[in-house]
Amino acid sequence: MRKWRRVIAALAVAAACAPGTWLRAPVDARPPQHVTITRIAGPATVSSAPGWRREGVWQISAPGLRFGGFSALLALRPGSLRAFSDRSFRLTLDEPGLPNADGSMNRQLSVRGLARHLTDIESATRDPASGQYWLGYEQTHAIQRFTIASLPAGERLLAGLVDWPENAGIEAMVRLADGRFVIIPEAGDTGLIFARDPVAGGAPQRFRFRLPGKGYVATDAAQLPDGRLLVLLRRLEWPGREAWPPFSAMLAIAPPPRPGGIFAPRLVLRLDAVVPRENYEGLALRARDDGQVDVWLISDDNFSVFQRTLLARLVFDPAG
Repeated sequence: MRKWRRVIAALAVAAACAPGTWLRAPVDARPPQHVTITRIAGPATVSSAPGWRREGVWQISAPGLRFGGFSALLALRPGSLRAFSDRSFRLTLDEPGLPNADGSMNRQLSVRGLARHLTDIESATRDPASGQYWLGYEQTHAIQRFTIASLPAGERLLAGLVDWPENAGIEAMVRLADGRFVIIPEAGDTGLIFARDPVAGGAPQRFRFRLPGKGYVATDAAQLPDGRLLVLLRRLEWPGREAWPPFSAMLAIAPPPRPGGIFAPRLVLRLDAVVPRENYEGLALRARDDGQVDVWLISDDNFSVFQRTLLARLVFDPAG
């Protein structure tokens, strides 16, 4: 029975996401230069998890086929966020709540000769000192480095180092404050640690991971100011009136993994009762002057008319 439930749930999502089956109107192949940011939920306390509160949830929309599919999120300069999509576009937007908040989309450039292969962006991480950032790609299991001006500055293909399925690759990637890189794939139970920028070379060390909640996979991660990792988790649910879109999400925390060790983050917040159900795949953090942390989440709408691109802002008090 469990097997058939998983199959039916997967078919429900596939039907909603099938390209060419459900298209937005109007159909426009150009990337939108302006987006609409609409608040759909305001502040709320989270009684189930001390130290957490919700500041707001916004729906982001724009016309055309290029918009959507956001699977990674970065916090840039104060007041600015950047999301990356499954179709190799980036959305740079003002944090909602700022006067005249807006956003625009651009194609994410790639290295000549690899543009057709490096499209499905699933993870992102950034060096706040230099402004350089790295993107992780599914299908090819590649990592690409970019300058602060979003110009390609090197790439690394992990072929031969990993045996991940094509559609379950670099789902979460974090550049730690000490310069190491941690990579958590969507499939399996083994992640990678690079002692430095993976694009610069070097063999990775491995660690095992054990995620809380049966059926959950890591979709993103980021490092908290205290050094621990906050991990965004998602599970495909049995579709129904109480679970549509059929996804469940939660957040977990643990110290960074050690080579040869077991990374076992602890559940800290179930998101289903805090933010609207959606396919949350992007996570970004911003430290506040008061010691608390802004936690931003973005959802991947799978380019489906049945789903939405949602941006949520939570506040976490590590001392709470």
